[in-house]
Order: sequence, then structure tokens, then C-alpha cells
Amino acid sequence: MKILAGATTALRRIIDLGLVVLIIIVLLGIILGRGASLVGRESIIIGGGSMEPAIGLGAAVLVAPVQATDLATGDVVSMQVGPERTMYTHRIVAIIDREDGRWIQTKGDANADKDPTLVPATAVVGRVELVVPYVGYLLSLLSLPIGVMFVLGLAATLLALAWLLESLELDGRPGRDATGADSEPAPRSTPATHPDDASALYPGISRGEPIAARQPGVAYPSGAFPWAPTHAFESAAPSRHTSTARPTVREQLDRSREVRSRRARWLLGRQRGRPAAD
Repeated sequence: MKILAGATTALRRIIDLGLVVLIIIVLLGIILGRGASLVGRESIIIGGGSMEPAIGLGAAVLVAPVQATDLATGDVVSMQVGPERTMYTHRIVAIIDREDGRWIQTKGDANADKDPTLVPATAVVGRVELVVPYVGYLLSLLSLPIGVMFVLGLAATLLALAWLLESLELDGRPGRDATGADSEPAPRSTPATHPDDASALYPGISRGEPIAARQPGVAYPSGAFPWAPTHAFESAAPSRHTSTARPTVREQLDRSREVRSRRARWLLGRQRGRPAAD
């Protein structure tokens, strides 16, 4: 049982950690995808490995606009070139100033050769300021409706598992109910004595000997008259410490059997010739 409880607790901690990581990743994706434009930046997903190891496949980069005159050799920039306005990110290896403007020579860190054509500096979208590995996959996923549904479903599944494991932990703790509140153990009821067992309590009954009745004003030891109903000697005023909890059906049945048993023993003693008590 302890091994199962320990495994449940460990699994719950793993799920909680997964939820925290998922929330952090989603928030980071939202900040890079939607919040970048609020501060004049643009997020770009890297779909190739030409800039490894500096920028890996699936990374997301944050680029800031830059003037052509501010470009320098060694800068990593994102550019849109060609009729299709294809976006790619490479490093500047040379800057060439001509009569028709400034041009740059670029190269991927993982490529052996430079790019075959010069690129005008006006084609530069921005200079890379921040690289976040693997977040590009998340941005691509969140850009699709099915991806958003997948992330929401994963979060809901983790929450359901965490709730289920928490319920199992509460059910397995001694002295606690399903709501997590401390529960007091049920009072143990004393088994009632059957009327036929009265001779076991008072051997004189089987020989026909009467039992002295309880006399007013005389002190008797506790338990001297178990056949007498206990409520006859108790004060009618309820105690301030009396619990207001309603007894269960089982407790009511046990108390009813005990009262009937005591009354039967009292009647049995009376039929044997014992004078009735006032």
C-alpha cells in the first residue's frame, strides 16, 4: 500500500511539472508570436539547418529592423529575396558599396561555400537579436487550428489526471474523507447482551434468588444495575460538549437492541420473584 501511495505521489508530481512546462512553453510561444510585433520586432521560424550550430532547425528567432548603413560583417540577418520573396537567415561575410547602393555577401555557418548571389541591403528584414531553440515547432503548431485543439486537449488531459491522482491520494490517507477533511473514527458500539444471557451476568437468577432492588438514597457502584436503562439515571439537561452529529442507522439499531436487552433482563428478574424498584 505504501509503495502504491508513493508511486501515485511521484506520478502526480510529474504531471504537475508537465503542466507547468506546458504553460511556460505556450506563454513563450504567445509572446514570440503575438507580442513581438507590439515592440517592433518580428519572429521568424527557422526551417533549415544551414546556420547550425548557432541556429538549429526548428528554432525561432527574433529580428529587429536595421538600417542598411548599420549593417556590419558578422551580423546574422534575415532576408527576403527572389520573386517569391523567400525568407532565409544567413551571416554577412562581406559588404559591398556600389553606385546603385549597398550590397551584402552572405553565407550559412554550416555551408562550405558562400551564397552565389549578392543581396541588396534593402532586402534585409532585420538583424537577429534572440534565438530560442525548438520554439519554432510550437509556433508552427499554434498557427494551425488543429494544433491549438491539440494543445488544449493535452492540457485538459493532464488536469484530469492530476485531479484523479489527488482523489486517490485523499482516499488512501487514514482519517480523511474524500473532501480532504479530517474524519473522526466511528465510535465502537458495545455488543448487546441477549436476554437469555442474564444468568451469565447474575448466577443467582438461575437458582431463583432475587436481586436487591435499587434503593433511593443509597450509593451503588458503577455498573451494579446493567439491566436498568441508562437514560433513567442521566440528567435530562444536555451537555454543552455533547456532539450534535446525528447517529448512524447502525448505531441507532445497536442502542435499541441494548435497551431491549436490559429491559428483558429486568422483566426476567421481576418474574423470578424480585420486588420491583420504586
